[in-house]
Amino acid sequence: MAKRGAGPYSDERNYYFLEFLRAERLVGNGPPEGLWFADLLKQGLIGARAKVGSPDEISAKRAYLRSWGYADEGRNIQPFKPLVQGLLRWPRYDGGFTADAQHIADGVLMLVEPLYSAALFGLFAVDIFTTTGMRINEAMQIRPASDCLVRIQLLAPPEAKDQSPRIRYCLRLIPKGERTNTPHDYFIGDEQLRLMALVGKMLAEHYNLKSGEQLPAVQFNSFNHRSFRFKQKQPYLFQYNGRHLSADAITVCMRFILHGINFGTKEGKNVIVKPHLLRHVFATHAVQVLKIPVDIVGGWLKQKDIGVTEYYSAPTDSILAEHHDFLLTRFSAHIDVGKAVLRSPEELQQAYNDAEGKVGTLAQVEGGLCVSHGYCAAKFACIGCTGKVVDPQKRHQILHKKKWAQMQLEYTQKEGLYPEAQRMKQLIRDCDNEIAEMDIIEAYRRDGKRVAFIQSAHE
Repeated sequence: MAKRGAGPYSDERNYYFLEFLRAERLVGNGPPEGLWFADLLKQGLIGARAKVGSPDEISAKRAYLRSWGYADEGRNIQPFKPLVQGLLRWPRYDGGFTADAQHIADGVLMLVEPLYSAALFGLFAVDIFTTTGMRINEAMQIRPASDCLVRIQLLAPPEAKDQSPRIRYCLRLIPKGERTNTPHDYFIGDEQLRLMALVGKMLAEHYNLKSGEQLPAVQFNSFNHRSFRFKQKQPYLFQYNGRHLSADAITVCMRFILHGINFGTKEGKNVIVKPHLLRHVFATHAVQVLKIPVDIVGGWLKQKDIGVTEYYSAPTDSILAEHHDFLLTRFSAHIDVGKAVLRSPEELQQAYNDAEGKVGTLAQVEGGLCVSHGYCAAKFACIGCTGKVVDPQKRHQILHKKKWAQMQLEYTQKEGLYPEAQRMKQLIRDCDNEIAEMDIIEAYRRDGKRVAFIQSAHE
């Protein structure tokens, strides 16, 4: 085939590989981290390669997978096989060549696009599940279209210094159990929008779209049990190579981005992170840690049966022990709530004015953006609330609140107001947690702006 220039040796498949040789630590004395997925490539665990090789090689692959909790004795599971050509795994016919070349390479061979695309899908999935608690079937409906992504413009509160309109975004998706095909609102923040834009840009490059072209409309994944509800082709965001990603493919992308992070029970058993598990985590944290009423959490999760929400949010042992523009502006719809209110009856205008700046998505909150709407389950104690997305640009608000809490703590201790002192201690801890989260977000965004310089020398 190489002599004839056929298959993987044809001109159209003649592209560059990246070979990762080693990582070096520039600061500190600890061992260098390297790439989190290097072992998966080196041991041939991407795609269908987990069951390829000599008996000894297959046995070593199974042992590695079992060490991470992916496989029981004797099972030949393939946790990093997304069933979509070119996503995470190599394009068709190229996998064998890459695996053979890996045996004689000094470092780890990789194709950048399949890995980058899978990592970006996985990152967006983890983010959207942990901030909204939505189901994977609902996430599969996300699309940059005017009937799904809605931009809401709100009037500024009268007492605010900045009187420019407030902009909010929400995703309108059909939850499980909705029989009338009526979409429900899932409010999202700036970070989710940024990731949506990154995914959209990646797909535009993947499909070689020209400026102004929309994403391809694809059929909803036919293997999904709700596919009959979505018969019309749509420009779904979770798509690749002309195919709508299945729930399993999205889960594989999540496994890839989270690989190397230890999740386990108190008994030491590995826990594999799945979309539905993150939904449980969202509910458990809201009910058990933040003490938000279970009926409110049920509303966030779009659950009609409160008993189900109570099951989702059952306390765990660990809780008892301790607790962009790219596609968005082009495809999103726009609702000016201020103008809509002016056209509404007087009683609705009064209701809006009463709520404005006080509850849910109508409010600017301390340290971030509120993504819940309706009744304020946290009773306006926004610091530490699970219904808020932390914004590093509002760090000064958290620092101001922490300084105030420290002064109140000193006062209450002197006055012997011990319950109130405990409240101030908890508030200080919540402020520290949010400041730490802001530090992580800022570091993560700085990493995202790093530029790789590649030098190529030809003899």
